[in-house]
Parts: sequence; structure tokens; C-alpha cells
Amino acid sequence: MTEANREPPGPPTPSAPPGMVLVAVPVAHLPHVARLLADLDARRRTAPLPRRRSTPRPDAPTQGWTVDELRRLSRGASATHRTVAALLDALSAEPGRGFTVEELSQRTGRPRQKIIGAMAGLTRLLKAHHDYAGRGLPFDRSPGRPEAPRELCYSVDQDRAADWCEARLSLTDEESSGAR
Repeated sequence: MTEANREPPGPPTPSAPPGMVLVAVPVAHLPHVARLLADLDARRRTAPLPRRRSTPRPDAPTQGWTVDELRRLSRGASATHRTVAALLDALSAEPGRGFTVEELSQRTGRPRQKIIGAMAGLTRLLKAHHDYAGRGLPFDRSPGRPEAPRELCYSVDQDRAADWCEARLSLTDEESSGAR
């Protein structure tokens, strides 16, 4: 190599860490290259194991809702607790009948959106304070009726209605004896 072909000495080039190569990238492309590298790195990592969901399995033996557990549910102070208690009151008044959200709204005097919100938060509430995996929901949920096929219907059977009424009655008895 002749002196004429030699490049003038520039700033010292930093050495790359082991397993890395230094590459010149136009500044305008740097954000794209960074995203590409992050994407490639994410694909190489192993995905975390999915959390085990606490959902009732149809084949698992359920413990059912006892009067004591229903009483505990009815004592809850949150808006979700109060709305679910009102829904169970309405459902227990006519065991075996399926009610749509609209019908429950009319029966309880609560806005439809409030009922939908309570239903949305109910699973989280049950997982946090009750044995959701073992008990499931305190009512039955089924596909809609012919006149409302896209809506779910909610109901309780005769036994659940009797247990709910007993839980509510014993709660009323406790409150009235405590007020004396």
C-alpha cells in the first residue's frame, strides 16, 4: 500500500464488546434499526408461562355457595356488592326464571350500565374475596331467550334462592338485634 492510498488517521475506533459488531447506520435510520433490534431480541426470548387462571372448570367438583358464603357476599360494602345483592334479591323472588339485564334493571331500579359494570367487576371481586374457582358465580348465566337471543339471562334455582333468602334474613335479624 502506498502513502497516497492510505486514509488519514481519524479518531480512535472503539472496540466492540464480545459477540457484537459495530455498524455504521445513517442517523435517519437509527430509530428503525433500534426497533428492529428490539423486535428480534423479543422474539428470541422465551415467552413467560401463562398464569394459571382461576376459572371454574365444568368437570371440577364445586363446593357451591353456602348460606354463610352468601351472607359474606351480601355484607360487602362496595358498589358491586350492593348491586349484586340487589340482583340476587330480584332473581330469588322468581327462582328458575331467566332475567335479561334490562329486566333486572327494571326490577332493581338500577341503571342498566350499573348492572353491566357490576357484572364486569364481579369475577375479580369473587376471586379476591371468595373461592371463585370452587364456587363459580352465585347465579346461573345462560344464552338469551328467543325474544332476546344475543343477551345473557341470569337466574337462580330454588335451592340457591332459599339459601340467599336465608342469608339475607339472618343478616336482617343480626342488624335488628344489634340496634337494640
